[in-house]
Amino acid sequence: MQPIESLTRILDDAVNLVGKSGTYSLKYSLHGRTLVLKFMTVVHFGSESSLKPQLESAKDQARQLMKDRVKGLKKDYKDATGEALKYEDLGEMDNLEIISSTSNSLRKVAYYRYNQTLSLDV
Repeated sequence: MQPIESLTRILDDAVNLVGKSGTYSLKYSLHGRTLVLKFMTVVHFGSESSLKPQLESAKDQARQLMKDRVKGLKKDYKDATGEALKYEDLGEMDNLEIISSTSNSLRKVAYYRYNQTLSLDV
């Protein structure tokens, strides 16, 4: 239990992140040895052609934030426990949830979510 407790403390300090502009967040959930990093941002679009570049940009931002957080997590875990944090990447998943769209408005608003799941070897 000691490695999991150390990991939870580090995650609480290092992962929960909200962008200064308030347009994105990065959170986590830990279920046993499965860590899910969760990115969410808001996108505004008028058509599918204007949505695709935004989604690619949001996905790149999510991947970079998660890569940086996992790198920091590994370093902090090594500093706290003296052991290396090993993990297996179980994949990624993203989705789009439209939250505001009317036939009278050209602008639509949606949540873009991106999750990365890791199996931790602690």
